[in-house]
This record gives sequence, C-alpha cells and structure tokens, in this order.
Amino acid sequence: MKHLSVIVPMYNVEPYVERCIRSLEDQDIPRNEYEVICINDGSPDNSREIVIRMQKEYDNIILIDQENKGVSKARNNGIDKACGKYLLFIDPDDYVDADSFGRILESADKHGAQVSFLGFTILNQDGSIRNRVLNEKLASQVYPATEAYFLARGDGRTDPDRMWAVLFKREFLNDLNFRYLPDVPYLEDGEFIARILCLAEYCIFDGRSFYQRTMRPGSATNSKLFYSNKATKGFLLAASNLKSFQEEQVLNEEQRIFLNQPIAKFVLLAVGSAIGWRSFKRLRATIKNLKTSGFKRVNLKGCYRIYLFYGRAYNLSPYLGAMALILYPRITRLYYILRRG
Repeated sequence: MKHLSVIVPMYNVEPYVERCIRSLEDQDIPRNEYEVICINDGSPDNSREIVIRMQKEYDNIILIDQENKGVSKARNNGIDKACGKYLLFIDPDDYVDADSFGRILESADKHGAQVSFLGFTILNQDGSIRNRVLNEKLASQVYPATEAYFLARGDGRTDPDRMWAVLFKREFLNDLNFRYLPDVPYLEDGEFIARILCLAEYCIFDGRSFYQRTMRPGSATNSKLFYSNKATKGFLLAASNLKSFQEEQVLNEEQRIFLNQPIAKFVLLAVGSAIGWRSFKRLRATIKNLKTSGFKRVNLKGCYRIYLFYGRAYNLSPYLGAMALILYPRITRLYYILRRG
C-alpha cells in the first residue's frame, strides 16, 4: 500500500494541468510512496495528451479515461482506483506547495487523523492573494469533526465546504462506503463532506500553508451553472440525501444536530438557484418540490449566523425566504458602502 493517492479530475484545464502535476511531483517523499491519479472526464482539449507526455517523465502518474460524466463520477473513479493510505483531492487548476507532502502525512500519522484540514490560499487570476486560511491556532490538537467544522469558521473567515486542501484516511471512507453523490453538479463537495464530518472522530488542522487555489473565469464555481435547472435539482437531491442519512444512520444527538446546517444550506440553495427575473414559474415549481420532499420547514437547531436568518424567513414562508435571499445581500452591501463613505 502506498502512503498517498492524489486524485486529479480533468476537464478543459489544458493551461493549468501541467503546473498542477509538477507541483505534485516537486515533493519531499519518494515517488514510489505515492500516486497521482488523473481522471480525464472526456475533456475535449489537450489535457489528456499533457498527462501522457508527463507519464514519460514521472512513473507514479496513472491516467483514467471516462466519458464526460462530471467531476463527482471522476473523483469516485479515482477513489475506487486509489491504493494509498490517505486520499488528497486536487483541482487541476490549483497547485500545492513544494516539499509539503512529508509534513502533512507525518502529522496525520502522528495523530491518527481521519480528516486533516490543510492551510490554503485563494488567489486571483493574476496571482494576487484574495484570502488565506491557515488555522494556526487550531493546530496540534485532535477534534471530533463536528466540532472542527465550526472551529474553522470561528474567527469570521470563510472556510468553504470543500474537499480540496483536506487529507482523508482512505480506509475511513471505504469502510463507510462513502462516495460522491452523482447528479449534484454544483457545490457537490458540501454534501459529501457533511456525511464525512458527521461521523469522523479524529480531525486535525495542519496550521501551515499547503494549497494554492486559483479563482478563474469559466470554472464551475464561477459559471452560470448555479442558476440552471440542473443545479436546482442537484441541490434538492443533496438535501434529500442528507436528510435520509440523518434519519437512517445510527447517530448521536450531536451528529444529528450537525447535519441540520448542511441540509438547510442545500434547501436554501435550491430556492436561491431558482430565483431570476424570468423564473417565478421555476421558483414556484422548486418550492412545490421542496414541500413534497419533506422540506416545508427546515430544522434550524445547531445552525448559525446567516443560516438562521435565511432559514427563519424560509420557515415563515418559502417565498419570504426567497425574498430574503434576494434583498439581504444588497442591503448589507449598501450598509458597508454607506459606512465607508
């Protein structure tokens, strides 16, 4: 068994994928101790050819070809192929710090971590720093993941629901048969990691720089996909799957309460994605589907901050929740503009 499996899904990332892979090879552990699994998701560009060329240079690169089925199925294929003790998910337009694998693996081994949150920097397309989250004060301790999830947000910085910049123990995921939920095309990480963090007992924070994330036009998180019917259906599917998980798994009270926030989040995302100047009919259909699926109201116990605000509005009326989603960000933005002036 190798020490690490790095999973890299690829679709239309030709300008970035070589930089990503070279950062994964510029490391401080022997290449025979880890593998880089690249999944070509039917990419129409030359991403596949770049990987084939780099395989001649590095013998630890594995290429998997699949028809275009989306990032969730690509990552699932990578998990199924992986043989490392730990799994690391990397988006191909991002990269990692040189000589950092040894440190994160040593820390995970030392603490018996099932989940290791790693430091990350979010970069603008020009390379300037937008945000940096290292969680230095949380390092060197072990937390249950339901606690770590909220600790990561405790100082007001946004730590997104992410699979990138997180190290996972493969045995933990496989023992629970955890895989990405297909047909959630947008923010799919949030559904998957909610299930993981609900059950993980040993979570650590590395507290140092590791992952460099580039925000670029055209990526999934910056596309118009959010307002598509496909995304709306995916959010409803995610909320329903988490609700079934909450009801069917043997969970303690803390774990059940923990799941309330991601469930509420995906309900609100379904409503938010159906909002548009032409889309009242779609909003009405979405709210009807939510009610039919058991989401006439959302349980807000354990939810915090903005989820409480939007969730309370939604519980009074889904249409009031939609109004809050439209108006609150604009009012908040105006408040800060006036305060600065």
